[in-house]
Amino acid sequence: MSSTQVELTWKGAIAYIRINRESRRNSLDNATIIEFLRLLEEVRRSETVCLVVTGEGDRAFCAGSDIKALASYSAADAEYHTYLFQKLAETLDEMPCATIAAIEGACLGGGLEIALACDYRIAASNATFGFPEITVGALPTGGGTVRAPRAIGLSRSRELMLFGDRIPAERAESIGLISSLAPPGETRSIALERAKELASKTNRDSVKLLKAILVGGAGVSAKAGHLMAYLADVSLVRSESFKQGVSSFGETPQASTSPKA
Repeated sequence: MSSTQVELTWKGAIAYIRINRESRRNSLDNATIIEFLRLLEEVRRSETVCLVVTGEGDRAFCAGSDIKALASYSAADAEYHTYLFQKLAETLDEMPCATIAAIEGACLGGGLEIALACDYRIAASNATFGFPEITVGALPTGGGTVRAPRAIGLSRSRELMLFGDRIPAERAESIGLISSLAPPGETRSIALERAKELASKTNRDSVKLLKAILVGGAGVSAKAGHLMAYLADVSLVRSESFKQGVSSFGETPQASTSPKA
């Protein structure tokens, strides 16, 4: 199910992926990204409503690319690394389930791009954030140049990426880079509670369609966005999950305990 580098576990109806490279600040080399992608595919094929993504320990959620590994790569392997990182963030962004990033410690470069690809971001109050790529002559190529401006605006994105500065969690929350703050050491438990709360309220079909129209509607006219929402809703009201949801409205919800297909 998982390797020593990236671990997938199931906590009831919730999928839980952890990067297990604490000694490398949970940075990612090519082999780790490939394994991460394999586990995301396993989650995608399941029926889980929510996925929590985190890193091992409290030093870093993910410090981005493994610079030591990157320095040893051939030009072809380095190019492949960029492709893999883009694929990872894109896959997370397009997951049919809700995604929550539980952030402890440093969330930098590609790590921040992974977090931005998640739907909801919970960070420890002592976490730090930034795009330091420019300080080593590189660029944020894992989708950050697209997702950061959508989250915090172009002006703030320029500031973070041009200067490569780290910012504290409090400022990250104030500008919309993260969704909420938590006491250090508690982000994972809070993320799991939020995931369970979501799983108890809704179903996979609703989440999948909502995410599709939110992402798709961001780049189209209001009229086209309304049409997308209408068509998605029409497909939902014909589904068995909608009928069950309406008939059980007002009852105490229970989260599913069998997320796998």
